[in-house]
Amino acid sequence: MIKKKTVFDKKKILYIHHGKGIGGAPLSLLYLIENLDKSKYEPVVLFLHDSQVIDLYKSTNITVFGPVNLRDFAHTKIFWYRWYNLKNFIKTCFDTYKILKTQADFWFKKIKPDIVHLNTSSLIAWAKVAHKKNIPVVWHIREPLASGYFGIRRKIVQNFVKNYATKIVPICKNDSLLWQNNNKVNIIYNAVDFKIFDKNILDKNFEQDFLFKYNLDKNSPRILFLGGLSSEKGTLEIFTIFEKILKQLPSANLLVAGYFDLKVNNIFNIKRYFPVDRYKLKIKNLFKPVRMDSTGSPRTGLKEKIVFLGAIKNVPQIMSISDVIVFPATVGHFARPIIEAGFMAKPVVASKISPLDELVINNKTGFLVDIKDINLWVEKLAILLLDKNLNKQMGENAYQYCVQNFNIDMHIKKIESIYEGLYATK
Repeated sequence: MIKKKTVFDKKKILYIHHGKGIGGAPLSLLYLIENLDKSKYEPVVLFLHDSQVIDLYKSTNITVFGPVNLRDFAHTKIFWYRWYNLKNFIKTCFDTYKILKTQADFWFKKIKPDIVHLNTSSLIAWAKVAHKKNIPVVWHIREPLASGYFGIRRKIVQNFVKNYATKIVPICKNDSLLWQNNNKVNIIYNAVDFKIFDKNILDKNFEQDFLFKYNLDKNSPRILFLGGLSSEKGTLEIFTIFEKILKQLPSANLLVAGYFDLKVNNIFNIKRYFPVDRYKLKIKNLFKPVRMDSTGSPRTGLKEKIVFLGAIKNVPQIMSISDVIVFPATVGHFARPIIEAGFMAKPVVASKISPLDELVINNKTGFLVDIKDINLWVEKLAILLLDKNLNKQMGENAYQYCVQNFNIDMHIKKIESIYEGLYATK
């Protein structure tokens, strides 16, 4: 039995995180925890998997537990189990059963939380057990759910959230649609910390060292893509766009941050049947050294103009030395790089899909372009790279818009209001 506390007691909040990489979800959670009023709340984090994210949290003196080493029931537009992932999906079902039967109860007894805050829609088993133990559940919805093949898994997640969440926190209007008539819903946009993303951060030494390290010209236009190798975030599309940009601006460079590995599974020569490998092969084809375009003209060396940064932690510094940030998503989801770019006073070009249209004011803070219209992407990027005055003005507009809508102080105030409301009626 969980001891009831008054509004004057410090409340222990157990945050449960599902992922491995340092992406939008763990960073958003980190900023939330770092800015909480510690006189009111005691935050602890339980990780499902071992990764560098745990070390990142430990470095900021956050109490961590785990890893649990069990999978979550992932079913979002960014990641869901397809037919060729059947083996992993079966493992996920077994792991979900283990959490329901023993693991969630074990960790709740060990940590004794007053509130459980789930960092993604896929943590369905944890929610059910917390609800059964009468622990309030704040459930963050950070990505839209996938439709899947028949809609069964989406319905399962949708109903778990509806039935076991005390409060539902989608990060944008688009992500709230499945629960839009539910009075549990509180839409709270992701936020950016002013102290980290400071538009006045420009460090001349950093820029000089960066240019020297990658042998880049100071005056060359630089486009930043923070998607690594991802079909959902549009890696193939941005490479295709950039190849066309080089015809107009041969000195331009594309900076690619994030995991990037083009190794293809070649066992039994079945690589052509797997979507991930087919995707890698398409990118490899773009990197061929000698090819002709549709007019018979030699194509510009693409790979030589791309700077692969790998996984980075110095995003603000990289943004500060970039001219424009791109987010050519093929699947709609909240894009943290867009609002981070705004705080760095950088314009963006992003796909014209929801919820990106909640983050970008078209023709004011950047451009929203249909991802299938490659030529229009090239046109808009060229405008921002060549017109310095427009670039600066759009960057300033983006800064003002993001400060008004995505600042960390506003975010924390809304989250703490939810926590306080959970005990106001007790």
